[in-house]
Amino acid sequence: MKGIILKDFYESIIIRKNLLNWIFATVMIVALTLVFQTRYVFVLFCGMAIPILGTSMLQFSMEQDEIAHFYKLQRTFPLTVRQIVLAKYILALLCTGFFLLVSLGFSLIYISVYKVASFTEGMQICAMGIPLSLTFMAVTYFGYFLFGAKLGTILYVIVTCITAMTYAVSALNFNILDLLFLNRTLLFVIGLLISIVLLVISFFLSVHFYERKLK
Repeated sequence: MKGIILKDFYESIIIRKNLLNWIFATVMIVALTLVFQTRYVFVLFCGMAIPILGTSMLQFSMEQDEIAHFYKLQRTFPLTVRQIVLAKYILALLCTGFFLLVSLGFSLIYISVYKVASFTEGMQICAMGIPLSLTFMAVTYFGYFLFGAKLGTILYVIVTCITAMTYAVSALNFNILDLLFLNRTLLFVIGLLISIVLLVISFFLSVHFYERKLK
């Protein structure tokens, strides 16, 4: 499994085209953070956008796999389909964890420098990214294994747009920030439990459909 993880990491990060995509995304995040110093953007970036970046890893690696027909070669590996899928989920969790740390860093900037929220409230907003990223990963990873890289990427974009539009529309109608005045600990625990259940279901469904694809 370690070999699969390292291969996918290389394809997602080291290959020049993908590396440029990551550099561009990083520059854009830093630039937008410097320009938009509001509470609303703080929630959008640190609670939503940055945490879900780690879930894009599979799109890059699966695209390369389909180009090189690597999935056919995987049949000869001394690994089960479950182990192959698990390796990809593990890499996504590691990358999601990294971007959650990045989100934490930006949160501290918004809290300490921009003063858009108190420390406690800011950490709670940052923590929103954990269940959101896990749920996002559950939906999009299942889509990649079910539909492949191209259609899976379309699903990824659709889910991203729906998430962003839901948050944007909330400013005109129901303000999602009002949820922060509810029992935040309870909301976080419920959201985390639901996201973990969805991720487990996503994993087993991905194993099932990827196994059918390799046959």
